Amino acid sequence: MDKKISFTFDGKKYSGFKGDTLASALIRNGVFLVGRSFKYHRPRGIISAGSEEPNAIVQLESGEITEPNVRATEIEIYEGLHATSQNNWPSLNLDFGSINDLLSPFFPAGFYYKTFMWPPKFWKKYEYFIRRAAGLGKSPTKDDPHQYEHFHYHCDVLIVGGGISGLYATKLLLKANLKVLVIEQSPELGGQYLNTDSFKTHEVIIKELEEHNNKDNLKIVKNSTVFAYMHSN
Repeated sequence: MDKKISFTFDGKKYSGFKGDTLASALIRNGVFLVGRSFKYHRPRGIISAGSEEPNAIVQLESGEITEPNVRATEIEIYEGLHATSQNNWPSLNLDFGSINDLLSPFFPAGFYYKTFMWPPKFWKKYEYFIRRAAGLGKSPTKDDPHQYEHFHYHCDVLIVGGGISGLYATKLLLKANLKVLVIEQSPELGGQYLNTDSFKTHEVIIKELEEHNNKDNLKIVKNSTVFAYMHSN
């Protein structure tokens, strides 16, 4: 049995196993309410397993190393991880902001929020509450004390996504003696096949490429996202 990993969510202690994301560990512990919708503060749960997750957005850690707006589906739990839900007060289960849901008939799509600027003398009263409601997480107030690794890498072909299609393309490119960089957003290669019965069919190529990582014209980077800076930018 894998060793249990302890973490907290909204001040309550839970445990999970190595390889669990924060989302999967919360579900394992029977926690399904993880956030509130931005505008009406309606209860929200986890509905996906990756970077497309719209609801399970949490605040990690606290103090100078806090990080807002992290998807629980993308962070792998570690011993002592401290996460809190966002966009609620005083608590996730009892959120005062949910009163907005009762007022939703008065704020339809396309509502002109500058209505709150009239009459002018009341704007200062409105402004405080509107600004308090804006945004989700809390930005750190101190400089991050950590140092982060970085490297420069020039390749012939960049493969975005370590799914099966990307891996087979990588194998063909290596045979053509091209320098390849593979970027995968999750901790493991394999993409959607990781949780299917057909995974074993493709397990050989995953092991083969893992063995060639950082040599033979191949570099694989996991837990990473690709951003492009174009000449026209």
